[in-house]
Amino acid sequence: MSFSLPASFIDACSAKRAERGFVPLDMLFAALPAATSVAEAQGHARRVARMFNGSNLTHEKIRMASRSGDQEAANLEAWLSLNNICPAPVHALPGERAQSLEQEILADPAGYLARADRPYPYSVNEQHWGFNIDWVNALLERGRTRMKRFAATRQRDVAVLVGNGPSLKQTDLSLLQGQDVYISNYAVSHPALSTVARGVAVSNYFVAEQAPEVFFDLPYWRVLPVGLSHVLRDDENTIWLNALGGPLFFSETPQTYIAWHATVSFFWLQVLLALGYRKVLLIGVDNSYRQPDAVREGTLLRQDEDDENHFDPGYFRGKLWQAADTDHMARTYKLAKTAFEAAGAEIVNCTVGGALESFRRAPLGQEL
Repeated sequence: MSFSLPASFIDACSAKRAERGFVPLDMLFAALPAATSVAEAQGHARRVARMFNGSNLTHEKIRMASRSGDQEAANLEAWLSLNNICPAPVHALPGERAQSLEQEILADPAGYLARADRPYPYSVNEQHWGFNIDWVNALLERGRTRMKRFAATRQRDVAVLVGNGPSLKQTDLSLLQGQDVYISNYAVSHPALSTVARGVAVSNYFVAEQAPEVFFDLPYWRVLPVGLSHVLRDDENTIWLNALGGPLFFSETPQTYIAWHATVSFFWLQVLLALGYRKVLLIGVDNSYRQPDAVREGTLLRQDEDDENHFDPGYFRGKLWQAADTDHMARTYKLAKTAFEAAGAEIVNCTVGGALESFRRAPLGQEL
């Protein structure tokens, strides 16, 4: 059932989704390969629909347009329902209620998940959601099973964790061939990194929601907070994790719960230590950002110009991103270093230049 979509079609659908909030039904069928049956054609269209119209926010935009008399949206809404492409079971929560539930789950993660009378809370800036707890537990159980499979396929004791800083342009990426390489966020669109990656992590809602199509049907592992399950849908390569905020901590058992703080690299480091890696080499982790002075961490910024903070000027161009706090990031790296050293493992900074000084520095080729 799988087929390759032309890049021009993906770009056109992405543009249409940005313009309309969804991809109309006629466009879902526009680039289908020759099908031998109506059922096969419908299957192809369902795959494209999940790619572009799968998130809850997109479903809501379709519903609102349909209620306002948009016939294209009404047709699409009916077709999605008929094909069981439905939103995840989640509802909006008042901010105070969400904060109260988040304190409960932080105090006793396992006990909270065992209760049937509470939704699973997830908050981003001023948005707060509550997921059906049975839905969450089912995803987390699949995540634990897949985590074991993931660990069993580890090929080496050394992993390369790739950040997305501009220093990647000065890094010899040919050295990554045959290595255990892990990437994050929009590095999936990097032609060299995407071909060597064994896994990608996404921990930021805005990264996922603004371009869900780039994370769809990947040939390697996806490691995601279960709170993103209303944006990026489940598949056999997805490891869902119970990601928690609150006071900073480093989890040695991420399959149970994991810290969600400051940078996706910290999220990855907890996973990689649990997988059994004895050394993690960092590249592209510049730990520096050009952003407005005195802006608070998490503040939403719109990138209208070229993006100077990442390896590709188009990385966030035309998108929203959240302001970073490099001091907060440095604290997460210090905590990770302590946890690795306690386990007899090491993190080595092989980034070309950059501002991260938490770890021993060495050339990438020397450490592989």
